[in-house]
Amino acid sequence: MKKYIVFFLLTITMLSCNNDFLDEKNYGLVTPDTYPASLSDLEKCVSALYSIGNSMWSESGDLCECLGGDDVTTMSGGNKGAYLEFDLFDAHDTNDRISTQWDADYNTIKQANVIINTIDNIKDATESAELVEDQKNRALGQAYFLRGLAYYNLVRIFGEVPIVNEVTVDYTSQKSSFEDIYNQIISDLQKAETLVPLDYSTASNASTLEKSTSYARITTGAVKALMASVYLNWAGYPIKDTSKYALAASKAKEIIDGVANGTYSYKLLSNYADLWKWENGYETKSNAEDVYTCFYNVNAGDWSDNGTNSNGNRWAPSSMYPQNLGGWSDMFAELNFFKEFPEGPRKDATFLTEATIQVDGKNSTMTWKDFTSSHPYYKKYMEIEGFDYENMNTYINWWSSRTVQVIRYAEVLLIYAEAQAMADGTPNSLAYSCLNAVRNRAGLADEQAGLSGEAFRDAVIDERKWEFAGAEPCARWFDMVRTQTVESATAKRSSEDVDLINQPSESHYFAPIPQADKLLNPNLE
Repeated sequence: MKKYIVFFLLTITMLSCNNDFLDEKNYGLVTPDTYPASLSDLEKCVSALYSIGNSMWSESGDLCECLGGDDVTTMSGGNKGAYLEFDLFDAHDTNDRISTQWDADYNTIKQANVIINTIDNIKDATESAELVEDQKNRALGQAYFLRGLAYYNLVRIFGEVPIVNEVTVDYTSQKSSFEDIYNQIISDLQKAETLVPLDYSTASNASTLEKSTSYARITTGAVKALMASVYLNWAGYPIKDTSKYALAASKAKEIIDGVANGTYSYKLLSNYADLWKWENGYETKSNAEDVYTCFYNVNAGDWSDNGTNSNGNRWAPSSMYPQNLGGWSDMFAELNFFKEFPEGPRKDATFLTEATIQVDGKNSTMTWKDFTSSHPYYKKYMEIEGFDYENMNTYINWWSSRTVQVIRYAEVLLIYAEAQAMADGTPNSLAYSCLNAVRNRAGLADEQAGLSGEAFRDAVIDERKWEFAGAEPCARWFDMVRTQTVESATAKRSSEDVDLINQPSESHYFAPIPQADKLLNPNLE
């Protein structure tokens, strides 16, 4: 028998549309037939969408699947079992962490569906028809983008999953094919691209947004960058539609050309370390390399507020911080990955290899071999307000406002470089310029000239490996899957790391769907 439930609409509309990281008021019970009724209601729903969307990267469970990458590993004991399953290629559908990303993605889709499917409820006679249409379009654009992003996470992490774009859910729904899911993602992003602005400084409600989250809103640059990433992955495993390389290059070049002509203000920061400094983008909400980011605000509500737990970042810094300095040690660097990482300022900025602590009121230095795990840790996302490098064994708050960069301009450059070389069979001068810009910032020399398309592609993949190391966010694992290099990369695993339970194969490329969801819908098996 087919069962339908309201797609969490009442719950999400009551809680999320009305209780987000900016607005904590309770506006009472609403129904999908009447809500949202005004532009004010719509803005609450959009703010809620961002709050729920932030849950896709707000805790370490969201990153659990990336432990299959060769850049991160975890402890062999304690409460690290869920992480260890992915690290050792032995993940089960009962893993208590996999539902974190599954729920975050589908909750984001649900909230986007609320906006997309109820937008015509708005009949705001107090505002001009032009203003109403403008704000409805921008709300739709943001909903389409975040829905596409959520499906993109799902298809890369879990593989084939159901496409659910209505306000009801069917517990007999079937999994959609990879091809259908990628088509769905691109369809959403194509719509978003026509609806969101270049920036929000001239938005019809700019004065309101400037007081809230205009800095975090989705722009055309973010949409184009995500489209480029989607096409690049589409060209790889499992679909391997190599015609998508040209589309990936084209979309990335639209941004690069826009930077050159002043349409976009993105740029590589000159100092890689500046990307991770608290005062450089996460306190001021401005960082020229950020294309799309998740901003958090712990001052907007309690960590359990509104049921999404997404007002703040719950994995940075504690999840990747040494236990004997007060952290959780959920993940840290694999030893061979650290040893092979090219020397230079990027390596220095990426890894925590020593820490200054206070012992009996005096400074003392411990190296990474003194950490509980005897591994280097990642500095990314470590700095939060009040962080002190001179006294690193002070209490580190697990509930932070630490920003997560989902797409950086460096990724746009490297997408273009790889995609153009693969589309045309040989890298052009712009592809070399894009790759070398990232390499030079890292203190590396220009890449060797005259490489074939595939050799150049391999060089770009290596550069991505170092540039986005440490679950940022899960980039290395996704690259290993799309290039089918999980097995070869894992073969370099150090004998000093925990022994694998299973040797990786394509059967390990995607996480199992949570058992609880398969019990609700046997078609998810």
